[in-house]
Amino acid sequence: MVRGRRQTIADGLAAWLRSSVSIIISEMRSLTLALFLTVGLGAPAVAGQVRAPQAAPPAEKDPTYLFLLGRHLEGEGKMDEAIAAHKQAIALAPKSAELRAELAGLYARTDKAQEAMTTAQEAVALDPNNQEANKILGTIYAALAEQRQAIAPGDNPADYPARAIAALEKARKDDAFDINLDLMLGRLYAQTGAFEKALPLLRHVVDDQPQYQEGALLLAAAQESAGKPDDALETLRQTLRMNPEFYRGQLRLAETAERAGKWDDAAAALEKALTLNPRNTALLPRRAIALLNGGKAGDARAILQKLVDSSASPDAAMLYLLAESQRAAKDLAAAEATARKILAANPKDKRGLHAMSSIQQERGDVKGAEATLRDLVSQDPQDANALNSLGYLLAERGDRLDEAVQLLQRAVKIDPENPSFLDSLGWAYFQQGRLTDADQPLTRAAAQLQSSSVVQEHLGDLRFKQQRFADAAKAWERALSGDGQSVDRAKIEQKIRDARARLAPQ
Repeated sequence: MVRGRRQTIADGLAAWLRSSVSIIISEMRSLTLALFLTVGLGAPAVAGQVRAPQAAPPAEKDPTYLFLLGRHLEGEGKMDEAIAAHKQAIALAPKSAELRAELAGLYARTDKAQEAMTTAQEAVALDPNNQEANKILGTIYAALAEQRQAIAPGDNPADYPARAIAALEKARKDDAFDINLDLMLGRLYAQTGAFEKALPLLRHVVDDQPQYQEGALLLAAAQESAGKPDDALETLRQTLRMNPEFYRGQLRLAETAERAGKWDDAAAALEKALTLNPRNTALLPRRAIALLNGGKAGDARAILQKLVDSSASPDAAMLYLLAESQRAAKDLAAAEATARKILAANPKDKRGLHAMSSIQQERGDVKGAEATLRDLVSQDPQDANALNSLGYLLAERGDRLDEAVQLLQRAVKIDPENPSFLDSLGWAYFQQGRLTDADQPLTRAAAQLQSSSVVQEHLGDLRFKQQRFADAAKAWERALSGDGQSVDRAKIEQKIRDARARLAPQ
């Protein structure tokens, strides 16, 4: 693409075709005598019939010669002459889809998108299953879909991915592996949400080309989108073992681990990314958050304290994180001092108030925490975190459960996919004895936060009440192997024994 002017269809198509993702491999099979017998250039002799010998046609009248001449001229870089030779071959064999497919490929390789499209369409009109022509059509549609450019007036590029997929499916041979085709088709499947179709194709690519980093990123993204975060993490780990200096791979591993709640993995990946690029100090707070969520408050605090001390005027976000790490490390005096620094700069700063409410709860000052959270909600009725914290505070106490449910329903309405909010709402329903209502939010939260001990304990409590004792024991076992935050291990171990006793033969 030329910088400084608008990208044309030809520019974009050329760049896309030359990339490893989309280059057209135009290795047509040789045009043998058998092929030409099928396009009207002769007919097989009937058994017992003797034909008179015929003189060979002049070279310029022989489609085979013209086809080979076209390839030769292309090899010498004489593209216009090569196109002319292929056109002459088509004129002599007008029913040949193969010849049109070859010309379409030549047009594509010379950045003539419209001509390539038209000629490939002519080929599939003669033979709807022509693999080469379908590959060219699919490749062009895929390129234009990515560029969001229409090749003809009135076309909607949003329709191109489906057209590309339809063509490429016809181009693909079940018994042959074409890495470029599988990569293209797998990518299109992933882009259109057909993740189960994308996975085997992208897996072929990664297995065949383990050094190809972009293929691993595509596969991992498809696996995560298909609801298989553990597979995505393993794919990224494999490519990083092969490519240990792959900086973007470390970042993707960290992001995937963060979304999966695998905080130890996220912290380790961010540490390696920082080793590869020490100047990207923006990763330091993220690593501190991962460490904090992973139960390593002391390590998180060390990073954050250094960042705060190195700044003449640390911002409120950094101070909030430091206060949270100090609170998690049980240094409540230091946490309060840090929270007050935020409030001194702005008494209504939500981060300072959130930090204070957490510190008050840690100290057992429930009334103080409730007052602080109600102040937050009155300031901003759409503060989902405040609504969740206040609702959960009431639910944990078993106090004013109707109000707790209303607050938590508001939080979930603002952020319907937040697993922490879902857990709080499910727990409030559980406290009300509404086990059916509690099931969906607690199940969804536990599926997303498998390393959260308190969330798994909540699910185990629900399953026990539902008399699903085996499921209850499994959830509590996950609670024991989780982050260990806000749970009493001895109580959970006793719950597991109780559940297993119910399962024992009477």
